[in-house]
Amino acid sequence: MLSGCLFQPGMFDATLHITADRQFAFEYRGEIVMAGMNQLAEMAQEAEGERPCYSDDGGKQRPCTDEELAERAREDAMGRQMMEGMLGGVDMSDPESVAELTSMLERQAGWNSVEFVGDGVFVVDFAITSTLGHDFDFPTFEDMPMSNSFVQVRLRDENRARIAAPGFSPAAGNPMGAMFLGMAGAFAEPTINGDSAAAPQVELRQPEGTFRLITDARVLANNTDEGPMDDPRGVMLVWEIDSTTTAAPTALLEFAQ
Repeated sequence: MLSGCLFQPGMFDATLHITADRQFAFEYRGEIVMAGMNQLAEMAQEAEGERPCYSDDGGKQRPCTDEELAERAREDAMGRQMMEGMLGGVDMSDPESVAELTSMLERQAGWNSVEFVGDGVFVVDFAITSTLGHDFDFPTFEDMPMSNSFVQVRLRDENRARIAAPGFSPAAGNPMGAMFLGMAGAFAEPTINGDSAAAPQVELRQPEGTFRLITDARVLANNTDEGPMDDPRGVMLVWEIDSTTTAAPTALLEFAQ
């Protein structure tokens, strides 16, 4: 449920270049969005503050006691601490905390620039090159207990590698969307008869951009619309990602050895 719930792309342009001898380069330029966690925190606080109290006999609405209001305040504080814990202690409403996260990312290899532009959105320039002797994930965050991959490379036996980009799937198929909608429903105000009112609306940014895979390795499978296209470096697979995308990009490659 929580896989894929913390980060997602916004507007982006990404290229993965893998050669038949396992050299690779990856570039991602664009937005990383963390806005939903703030929305949930604010939604929870508002819902708790407006939720009425009812008498034990017959469910008649009554004023909340000081003890009940104090208990709600404690629960709200605990909820905020839990959300900050999911983000590695980062309070997205605190400029100093966000600045520390930005500095932490820029210390990691590949993060050429990271800029926070508000509303949970970071604009980043990431580029890295290496030899593909191990699995690869993007993004990864130091000292953050939970993060989800936009792009994955998984090495297999028989000189093969599977490339998948689960983070580039549409919001409708993203676990992040399912979690937010489910938690939004939990914040709906209960009525006297025990039913719930309509859940608050949560706006989810949808990924929008282009993902390219360039390779001179053998392409065994892929789910692009056009298939491999000629490229000076071998062939290029292209996925255009927007709200109409129905599946996350995937491909299977075979190396020379």
